[in-house]
Amino acid sequence: MKKTTFIVILSFLFAGALSATDTLVNVSTEGEGANCPNGGARIDVGDDDNGNGDLDESEIESTQYVCNGSNGATGVSISDAGTMCGDAGGIKITVGTTSSYVCNGADGQNALSRTSAEGEDLEAVCPNGGIKIEVGLDSSGEGDLDDSEVDQTQTKYVCNGGKGADGHDALTKVSDEPKGDNCTKSTGIKIEVGVDDNGDGVLDDDEIDDTQYVCNGKDGIKGNQGQKGDQGEPGANGADGKDGAQGEKGDQGEKGDQGEQGKTGATGEAGKNGATSLVSVVDEPAGENCAAGGKKIELGLDANGNGALDEDEIDAESIYYVCNGRDAEEAGLTSSSTGCSLSAVDEDDNVMLAVLAIVSMICAFVAVRFARS
Repeated sequence: MKKTTFIVILSFLFAGALSATDTLVNVSTEGEGANCPNGGARIDVGDDDNGNGDLDESEIESTQYVCNGSNGATGVSISDAGTMCGDAGGIKITVGTTSSYVCNGADGQNALSRTSAEGEDLEAVCPNGGIKIEVGLDSSGEGDLDDSEVDQTQTKYVCNGGKGADGHDALTKVSDEPKGDNCTKSTGIKIEVGVDDNGDGVLDDDEIDDTQYVCNGKDGIKGNQGQKGDQGEPGANGADGKDGAQGEKGDQGEKGDQGEQGKTGATGEAGKNGATSLVSVVDEPAGENCAAGGKKIELGLDANGNGALDEDEIDAESIYYVCNGRDAEEAGLTSSSTGCSLSAVDEDDNVMLAVLAIVSMICAFVAVRFARS
């Protein structure tokens, strides 16, 4: 009905557009009656002769009715099937005076799947290995997919691909970043990453794929000094350091005033016995030490206690010479260390003088050694 009304209205509007005078359409409700047994709409069309914008009764040229259709048959109703579908249950569908029943079917079987990574068929389909996927209905209801339950038409294979070429290692290079365009407020670090395309183990400039900067933040405001903590236990003493090099000897200071004499100290332990003094007398040939020859007298301490005056035991400052004289003027006793001499009246007294000189030297040597001790 609505589609028909729309077509009629368009027809009148199109016809009115062809007239020079404005064509008006007036649509009103038409009650049930001779024109429309079920009621509908009345459409009046005419020209607005007086130009007042309303379609007056005298201006109506044609009238059309768009009537409502008669009531249709009873619609579809759905209700419970009751006992018509047994225990399974269902629904009752009524169209007009005709009823039909749609009953529920028996419970379906669960669909199961299983996977495996071995088998002759898998090796044939997947040379590089893979996974076989089998599916089917659990007709036994035990929860496992048995071989007899597998739907062979639904079996699928997921195969591994062949071995690809070796890839290149990813490298990272971290370096210090100064304050500047990348880190405007402070210094930081520069992180460069990329793939080692040439395989030399070094991230070259042309291998860098991405660069990131991690900048240090500004130094914060210095906080208040905290309270002094409890003193910790003393640590273990460290090992003594090595003695430093001995410095140069300083100038000797002025002699201070002599202090009061201290108390006599306790007598010390008796010292060890000193080494025995030895004298060696050998002939001295004529030469630089004795022009006419003579005797060489050597003194020293028997350090090794063997009773003999060895070469390394001779005191270099205690070597003396007793030279033979040619006459009274030339006879004499000389010493390499003291420079003293003795004169003799004649040659017969030379031996006596030599003996006396030796005894004197021995006494002097002993006295010197005692003083040193």
